[in-house]
Amino acid sequence: MKLKGISIVKGKVSGKIFIVESGNNTENIVFNVEKLDNILDKYIEYLLEEVESLDKKYREYADFYVNLLKSRRLRENIKNKDKNLVEAISLAIDEFAGQLLNTNIQHNKDLSDELKFFKNELLDFIEGRLGEFKVEKDSIVIARNLTIRQSLKIVREKVKGVALETNALTSHPVLILKDKGIPTIIGLKDIVNIAKQYKYAIIIDDEIELTNERIEIQEKSIYVDFQTDEFIMKDGTKVKIQINIDFPSEIENIKNFDVGLFRTEYLYLNGIIGKNEQKDIYEYISSKIYPKILTIRLFDLGGDKVPISIEDKNVRGIRYLLHYNRDLLNRQISAIVSANKLKNIRILIPMVSSVEEVIEVKKLIDDIKVGIMIETPSSALITDRFKKFVDFFSLGTNDLSQYTLAISRENISFQQFHPSIFRLIYYSYSKSKPKPFSVCGDMASNDLGLLAVLSFNINTISIPIPYLQRAKEIIERLEKNILSEISRKVITAYKEDDIIKCLRYYLDLLLS
Repeated sequence: MKLKGISIVKGKVSGKIFIVESGNNTENIVFNVEKLDNILDKYIEYLLEEVESLDKKYREYADFYVNLLKSRRLRENIKNKDKNLVEAISLAIDEFAGQLLNTNIQHNKDLSDELKFFKNELLDFIEGRLGEFKVEKDSIVIARNLTIRQSLKIVREKVKGVALETNALTSHPVLILKDKGIPTIIGLKDIVNIAKQYKYAIIIDDEIELTNERIEIQEKSIYVDFQTDEFIMKDGTKVKIQINIDFPSEIENIKNFDVGLFRTEYLYLNGIIGKNEQKDIYEYISSKIYPKILTIRLFDLGGDKVPISIEDKNVRGIRYLLHYNRDLLNRQISAIVSANKLKNIRILIPMVSSVEEVIEVKKLIDDIKVGIMIETPSSALITDRFKKFVDFFSLGTNDLSQYTLAISRENISFQQFHPSIFRLIYYSYSKSKPKPFSVCGDMASNDLGLLAVLSFNINTISIPIPYLQRAKEIIERLEKNILSEISRKVITAYKEDDIIKCLRYYLDLLLS
């Protein structure tokens, strides 16, 4: 039987099925809330022991839970509930997961889903039911989701591949598997129940085959070793490729590419906001990729992305930093400047809408290149006005779509090919010359969007690491005359459906 899901790490592997069951029943267990601090501290100690023998970078993933369990706010919330310990912890974590879910940010939604499984493991620990998690070496692990402890164990035991029911692209357990390069598929509905009927599994990129007969296959290398950051079309046209990262550890898996976008919100969410601790992370990435460029985006907080405690819920990005948290802005810029010892770091300002905002930020920066995100209609329409003050532009299609179409972030995928979005991208790019201009949003990291972006003669894109090989395959089949046809049809289209049909036609033509 074959099932298709979402490939997190592509690869070709086979092995014996190892099913991870999850869930517990805590209704009749009674514990005194007064024991809370002692019990949570013991679990923190237990979790840190799990990562002690692994590379330091894996501590980042455990730190999310360490910081959560140390949080005075969470502990007070648990203690204030008129429940026994198990019920109080369960309710408090569920409430926190609900808050993350309501932000409409995909990363936070993934964390919300992940917290449900973490909660079960924490309660198992409290009740003394958390035995050693054993997994067979060289197996294919199948589960609804994994806890961070289980993912760390999978890394240690050298499991061949993982197949999960969860759709959480950026949950910590999934990121650990991605970071280690273990072929992983997610979004496989009811895979646990289906797999119970079979003994073996074969993973090939985004597809898993379940069988009762052992089949030996020629296993495929997980990562392609890219020797250059330029992908070349059939007619010799070069496309400069940069990568997007959310976590410092992601750069361990790739070489020879500029980081076109380092999103720093993960640092903020994990309490890494001091100058020195930020500086150490920026300096580490800078030295690791040198002489390539590291582009650090300032904290993009507020609005419905990373909610913050201010009266005006609509304030976001650079406006929040300038008007509500200048201290945080000063610390981050100071950390970036201090980390720029190799002179390969650039600063990217998020959610810019006016020239005045750029001028104000540049007063705090010395001897470092500064660019802006084009992700509001206002900045797209006055791109030419910014050229005097910035060194480069990076266009974010996600937010540009949201604010242009007046839709929520959770619905953004349904409207990303609206004609107005392409008009704004094309207009902004045409007004940016001769300053460097790249596209770093989701538009450039899916097959149809990639065709559209390249058709406008935009020759620099910044994409997630897992999409590199696919982008290379498409770009190497392209040529200028086809892109000219695509551009003309996209710009003159009346409806989103017409654009999608056009792009699908040319994609099929290229891949046939």
